[in-house]
Amino acid sequence: MKRAAPPIAISMLLMFVICVLITFITCCISTTKKQEMRWNAQIGVATYNDVVTQLGPPIAKETLSDKSVVAKWVRTSYGTSQSEMSYDSSWTDEIIMRFSPDGILTHSSLNQY
Repeated sequence: MKRAAPPIAISMLLMFVICVLITFITCCISTTKKQEMRWNAQIGVATYNDVVTQLGPPIAKETLSDKSVVAKWVRTSYGTSQSEMSYDSSWTDEIIMRFSPDGILTHSSLNQY
């Protein structure tokens, strides 16, 4: 028995939903990569004080045996966007940076979830 084709309106709606999801995922990944590239470009240039000026005080900070400092910042945003498809737009950035004993940024990592 031959299967009936779905009405064109349903097919178009499905394509629209798929395009919106792909765009949303691409934008999230793109934003994270831009932030990561921004901080990586500051390696060897930015100081601990520069980062604190931009991000505020870290939530955790440890001085290692070699006198370098590892600090962690966490930023969270809560919100929702209402449309035909309702999705949760909350996110958390976890930024971990390492600074040399003289306070220069030597390593940066960014995790977003």
